[in-house]
Amino acid sequence: MKQRWHILGAGSIGCLWACHLTESGYPVSLILRNQQRLTQFSEKSGIQIGNDFFAVSAELADGPLPIQQLLVTTKAIDTIDAFNSIRERVADNARVVVLQNGMGSQQWIKAQLPNADVTWASTTDGAWLKSPFSLVHAGKGFTRIGSPDTNYPWLMSLDNGFLNVEIDDDISGTLWRKLAINCAINPLTAVHQCKNGDLIKNPDYLATMAAICTEVELVTKAEGLRLFEGPLIEQACQVAELTADNFSSMLQDIRHQRTTEISHITGYLCDLAKQHHLRIPTNQLYLRKIEKIQDDIKLNQAF
Repeated sequence: MKQRWHILGAGSIGCLWACHLTESGYPVSLILRNQQRLTQFSEKSGIQIGNDFFAVSAELADGPLPIQQLLVTTKAIDTIDAFNSIRERVADNARVVVLQNGMGSQQWIKAQLPNADVTWASTTDGAWLKSPFSLVHAGKGFTRIGSPDTNYPWLMSLDNGFLNVEIDDDISGTLWRKLAINCAINPLTAVHQCKNGDLIKNPDYLATMAAICTEVELVTKAEGLRLFEGPLIEQACQVAELTADNFSSMLQDIRHQRTTEISHITGYLCDLAKQHHLRIPTNQLYLRKIEKIQDDIKLNQAF
């Protein structure tokens, strides 16, 4: 029998991967954050995608089983608390896949588990939960998985389900390219409450996006990285056009009064810029704008 995968983070991507791994023949356990979520799950005992039902199990962080294989799909801002809740259960030589937006949490988990096979992943699959554990697979994309410094043969076993999975020999570059595009699009759409496509229709928004891209390229150059063949602004405009009718995840977080992942996107970039003694004022401005919006949301929720 194949070894069990535990999934930390039962949002849309975590549930999507639970179904993918189940179809691949793995037993799967979702790690849920509280008893209320576990009670919700017990009413279904699995995950629904359209007409298809996938039987998976669920447990709380203090479950009895050791964790030998772990997929982390929490929001990046929740990584430390979520991981620490299960840290004592994770085997020192565990297999770990970190599938998250932004940067920083991947390196943090790798530092916590120096003897484990820690890999990173990035996905373009689109999914959302229409109700607890009832999933809509809205757009089929690709998930790229790899390690920044080691090739692990067991990764090949993760491509046997219904998702498109590719082994990526340059996963750091892949994550950086996604971070750069997110820096260019997400904060702007969140502040201006607009669809992605509006960024290339509005001259002021487009000029700001170009300034953000120029600053991102300053940082990546200092890091010794070249992300794309052409300028970043060309790639950002192309993505904005291809996803013109979409609302960014950051804007959706704000509209649902949730904390965004700005600290692991623009915040990560600003921290690196500081280390390299670089000024990136446009990115810093939009980091402060999103932080102010988040502070206002927390203040309103307190009353």
